[in-house]
Amino acid sequence: MKKFAAASATAIALAISANSATAADYEQQVQQLVVSGKIEKWVGYSFLSGIDNGDGETFDPDNEDYFTSGQSGRLSLPLGDMLSLQMDADNEITESGLKNDNDDDDFAHAFGFGAHLSARDPSRGLIGVFGAFGQGKGDTNEGRHNFWAAGGEAQLYADNLTFYLQGGYLDSEQDDPDDGDEERIDGFHDAFFVRGVARWFMTPDSRLQGEVAYANGEQDDDDGTGIDEPFDMDVIQWGVRYDTVISDLPLVGDSAVFIGYRGTHFDTGCCGPEDSARFTEHTIMAGFSYHFGGQSLLEFDRVGATLDLPNFGRWVAAGEQLD
Repeated sequence: MKKFAAASATAIALAISANSATAADYEQQVQQLVVSGKIEKWVGYSFLSGIDNGDGETFDPDNEDYFTSGQSGRLSLPLGDMLSLQMDADNEITESGLKNDNDDDDFAHAFGFGAHLSARDPSRGLIGVFGAFGQGKGDTNEGRHNFWAAGGEAQLYADNLTFYLQGGYLDSEQDDPDDGDEERIDGFHDAFFVRGVARWFMTPDSRLQGEVAYANGEQDDDDGTGIDEPFDMDVIQWGVRYDTVISDLPLVGDSAVFIGYRGTHFDTGCCGPEDSARFTEHTIMAGFSYHFGGQSLLEFDRVGATLDLPNFGRWVAAGEQLD
């Protein structure tokens, strides 16, 4: 009996040891940075509220509601056991941008490109830097503003929660197609920003995300004549998004879909009645995404291309609208 008990204990110990080794090997496999990517497409509806155009009638949009759409793509490449490079591209265009005839404080389009260099431990978190450039257009054909931004970012992983923090500097210049000159006028520029994101994975393939961002900079800079002075401008953005995977759809199989809301408040109300203006834009969106690298949304979040950027192009375009 003693020999049987000893043999049984030995067998159990060996089984536990084997299972632990298998689990450890699996953990090491899934917690390794991989080549990964993500493509998204969405459609939405935007409307404005809280419009205050000041005594100077500085903000008078033709359209206070409009359809909009966007798409984005990301690619992450491992450069080592913990180092990775991610590249981004995104675009948003509204009805006004498609018509190409907007001339009264209407948002038309925004696009941007970005890159992230980061060190990541998939079981703990990430720290890195990013840079971006692109364009935002509001108002007339002369209302295109080229922007660039740079900053730092970090993520913290806690079981089924991810916390994401970004901060940095944003600047822009007006692109005048008539003479090719660029000036820092009207568009939101010379700004510092901070953004926080929280992601909660209820299951490996369902996620609820909330975020908030704040930026403070200038609008309507000195044009060289000494007449115009830079005005202080604030941007406050918030949003919520729900992602899930619908299984076994006809023809396409498993599909990742999402719905979301984004609110953004733009304000130059600090600067006196002649130049003060403010409004809030609300956007409701729905779309689908495709990703590779990571078997679930949660696994992709820890090893894949899950870094992103604020809506820089939309922010700089609003400076033109408020002028």
